[in-house]
Amino acid sequence: RILSSGGAGYLLAEEAFPVTRLQLQDLENGELILLDVSAQDGKAALEPVRLVYSGEVATASAGHKGAVSGRDASGERENGAAGQGEVKLSAPLPVQLPRYAAQHLYAPLRTVEAVPGISPVSLKPAVITSLLPSEPVETKTLAAWAASGYSVVAVRLKNQSDKPVVLDPRRLQGRFYSATFQHRWLGAQGTPEDTTLLYLVFTGRPENAFLPSAVMAKKGGR
Repeated sequence: RILSSGGAGYLLAEEAFPVTRLQLQDLENGELILLDVSAQDGKAALEPVRLVYSGEVATASAGHKGAVSGRDASGERENGAAGQGEVKLSAPLPVQLPRYAAQHLYAPLRTVEAVPGISPVSLKPAVITSLLPSEPVETKTLAAWAASGYSVVAVRLKNQSDKPVVLDPRRLQGRFYSATFQHRWLGAQGTPEDTTLLYLVFTGRPENAFLPSAVMAKKGGR
């Protein structure tokens, strides 16, 4: 059983099990922590285990090799406000956010580059009919992330016709800072290429970026 409360995680083994890998993620900077745990039958009660960062922790990624982050032995960040203001990104946020979203959705989590300041945003999956009305494509929001006033939302595009569709960002409808397609075209419906992702960057909440969907009037009545 796994419980989480007040920033602490509690593990309780109800039966013996072999070595199993747990994957934890720091929501503040996306850093991954891998733990190998196991449980054995025994009478002696085990002492609680507390894991903390001590001193400097070196992390390597595709964009930052040998980057170093500092934490004290109690696990609390020193000079949090000042440290956040000194964070240097490898690219501007409107470029970094789509890259971060694509890594989360396509790459194994262990390879995702940790970017300080980027955090997930609660977003209810929904079909957006006003996003690409000129094309026979179903558009559905999947996930969103935000940092420093910018947000990115990942939208799934699925071809609904039997012909390929070339994706043109000029046909998108909404209030966006930038738009990036994972692929430039969609294959015919039913083929492996009929689905791709679109990454939209904007300021503010995701809901404010999309135009209201048209409401169909009901027929009949008095």
